[in-house]
Amino acid sequence: MKKLVLLSLVALGVIALACAPAPTPAPTAAPPTVAPKPTDAVAAKPTDAPKPATAPAPTTAPTSAPPAAKVKLTLWYALSGNPGKVFEALVKKFNDTQSNIQVDVIFQGSYADIAQKLTAAMTAKTLPDVAQMGGAPTMADSGVIVPIGDLVGKADLDDIYPGFWDYNKMGNKIISMPFNHSVPVLYYNKDLFAAAGLDPNKPPTNWDELLKTAQALTKPGQWGFNTHTDTHWYLSAMIMQNGGKILSDDGKKVVYNSAEGIEALQFWGDLVTKHKVMPPNQHAQAGADFVAGKLGMIMRSSASLGAITTEAKFKVGVAPLPCKKTCSEPLGGASILIFKSTPEKQKAAWEFTQWMTNGENTVDLFIQLGYLPLRKSVADNTALKAYIQKSPNAQALVDATKYASAIPLFNELGNSDEQLRKAVEKIELGTASAKDALDAAATVINKNLAAP
Repeated sequence: MKKLVLLSLVALGVIALACAPAPTPAPTAAPPTVAPKPTDAVAAKPTDAPKPATAPAPTTAPTSAPPAAKVKLTLWYALSGNPGKVFEALVKKFNDTQSNIQVDVIFQGSYADIAQKLTAAMTAKTLPDVAQMGGAPTMADSGVIVPIGDLVGKADLDDIYPGFWDYNKMGNKIISMPFNHSVPVLYYNKDLFAAAGLDPNKPPTNWDELLKTAQALTKPGQWGFNTHTDTHWYLSAMIMQNGGKILSDDGKKVVYNSAEGIEALQFWGDLVTKHKVMPPNQHAQAGADFVAGKLGMIMRSSASLGAITTEAKFKVGVAPLPCKKTCSEPLGGASILIFKSTPEKQKAAWEFTQWMTNGENTVDLFIQLGYLPLRKSVADNTALKAYIQKSPNAQALVDATKYASAIPLFNELGNSDEQLRKAVEKIELGTASAKDALDAAATVINKNLAAP
């Protein structure tokens, strides 16, 4: 795509008009003095001298220059429900606490929706100034973004955890700014654990324990385990836990149809068809089932902690994902992109981006929504410490970040995620083997990657 650079030169002409005061009129001549008669007792009064003219008042100088116009930015975002309200409140706080920039927010649907709309906006030349996008580094070669790596300084580079920077890179270049990032975690019902004779303080730590725990929790009207709808995320985590990879080292093809990937998907399928501890293709209902007490364990985003804790009427436990050969918590969520426009707007967009990701706001997002604190410098933050003391489950989310990893980003990532979801559906419904399901997914994506 050709690089489009818009330069606007605005000439301002200032005309000063000076108005001189009208000249002071000359005094009127006095009438001639009349000599008194000899019989007059009083001498004639002398003529009064003319009064001096009053000088005009000096022009008052203006007290201050007129205020500069605000730089207006358009921001597209993709958070709905309560997260969307929190996001909008954060932007409003920015607008209210300074006078130079006005950010107008426009909701654009899901992460997939906003990706499609940005692609369309590139063609129509109607891009926003800033956007919140999942898989943001896939915009690296678009020619329309300002890479964050060209803006960020050493202080931010050192303060934000490396895993978050890795999640925002394409190759070795930082493309987007870390923002609302999360990891998948295991939520579990402590009350159901106790009722099944399990220790509520000992969630499963590996795949074998996950199966045994799910079996103990499964009974009529109650399932032991399920995942939320983003099944590609949890399957990717399991493939990586099993020592597999999503993308080849040279970035030219997906390799999740390896022996490690097939084993991970087969374990998933066995939970449904062989062990019958997970319902087939019912991920859309999993969240509601869990908070209703009908599901013992669920894999879901760390960003769901607040909602789950509020809605559940039982004691909720949180733990990192069970491991296999290694532990892996692939990062998810969205990042901030800055689009090319005028230098003035780009500068304002970077100021806004830095404010949105400062220490105070990253702690606020964690407390309200469960998105992980980005910065090392918030370890001693008073609000963070108070929150963890009040909500011990929050500490489990912080602990999970030590296993945080980044799934390599590539241009077909969105399509690849869709193909992995289809593979999960096939294995759960028994319409394909694990190998055939993953081979089909890899064939579609690798064909697209090989296309010129």
